[in-house]
Amino acid sequence: MSALPHQAPSSQEPATSSAQPKSRASRETGATGTPVLTATPSLAAGGNTPISSVAGNSTAIPSTAVNNSNAGTPINANTTAPPATPGKKPGKSNKPKVTRLRQQKLKSWQPTLTAKTVIPAIFLIAVIFVPVGIALLIASESVKEWTINYSDNCPMGPCTLSFSVESDFKGDVFFYYTLKNYFQNHRRYLKSRNDNQLLGTLTSTAECDPYDKVNTTNGMVPIAPCGAVANSMFNDSFTLYKGSSGNPEEQVTWTYKGVVWDVDLQKKFKNPTIPSGGSLCDAFANTSKPVNWGRLPCHLDDNNPDNNGFLNTDFIVWMRTAALPAFRKPYRKLVRTGTFANGLPAGDYVLVINNIYPVKQFNGRKQFVISTASWAGGKNSFLGIIYIVVGGLCFLVGFLFIFIHLKWGRSH
Repeated sequence: MSALPHQAPSSQEPATSSAQPKSRASRETGATGTPVLTATPSLAAGGNTPISSVAGNSTAIPSTAVNNSNAGTPINANTTAPPATPGKKPGKSNKPKVTRLRQQKLKSWQPTLTAKTVIPAIFLIAVIFVPVGIALLIASESVKEWTINYSDNCPMGPCTLSFSVESDFKGDVFFYYTLKNYFQNHRRYLKSRNDNQLLGTLTSTAECDPYDKVNTTNGMVPIAPCGAVANSMFNDSFTLYKGSSGNPEEQVTWTYKGVVWDVDLQKKFKNPTIPSGGSLCDAFANTSKPVNWGRLPCHLDDNNPDNNGFLNTDFIVWMRTAALPAFRKPYRKLVRTGTFANGLPAGDYVLVINNIYPVKQFNGRKQFVISTASWAGGKNSFLGIIYIVVGGLCFLVGFLFIFIHLKWGRSH
């Protein structure tokens, strides 16, 4: 087989010939007909003259630039740099600043846990926790309580119960009501309220469905206060008398002041703006009361004008939902004057209850509680017991570590 003769490109062919230079040696035929090896000429960056030629019959090749990253693909000499990434400023770096904090080079200290440090620390915790637990238990036991369960022995409506207090309740005396098997911590129940409305914006009823609006003769109007929490407000009322049921001597005076937290009155609950020359009822004029309420918000306490609307004490106490299904909420505080200057004296008492809050449909229980207070609060032995248990466990663990250290510690 004879080799094909090498043909140089014609001078009449355009510079944009589709022929591409080969990147490897090829077998060519010389003038004598003998095949010779020639190398593809390299191109200078901007000229038409080949840099080297092996066969000696080189021919000018059109000027092109070779893309080093993709050999064999011609690129126009006027090609510009690729565009910058959108959203990224040129010259900016995403690297964090070279600071000790960002480079995580801050000085650190890690204690070395040895028997000489761990065992004293455990005994120190025990020495602190046990006395604190004992003090809490003593404080809890010093609190006197009297509980009256009226779930079964008091019919719906007005009810009278007589009881006797065997010893004096000295100091400040507080009155509570207790509900059991009542799940105020249900997620949908908790969320069914609007805190913006409780700050005076009556038209704000988001999250209150289906207790958000009601259809009236004037059209749809917002419910104020809206939501399931407000709609289910506890509304039993109590009156306490000293003496027997047939001969009550005097009414026990108590007050709603000092029952709720100051932060609730100042930050979380505010009545709507009262129009000039109007009343609180005028401020609630374009709203409707909750479905289950028997009174308007502006008439919750007719004896105390300042205890109405969203600032009503019983309403604020109820809106602070409980975490457990059995809970106790404050009702009133004893006014220490006259017969009750030193507290609630021992003797016979009569409790008049307006029993109108239904609990039988969910097997609930209702109680009225009379209680004193200590420096640690009301009667609650749980916290003191927990402190003592933790302290006792620390003592046991401490002695166990001492035994392990004396028996095996030196062998390691």
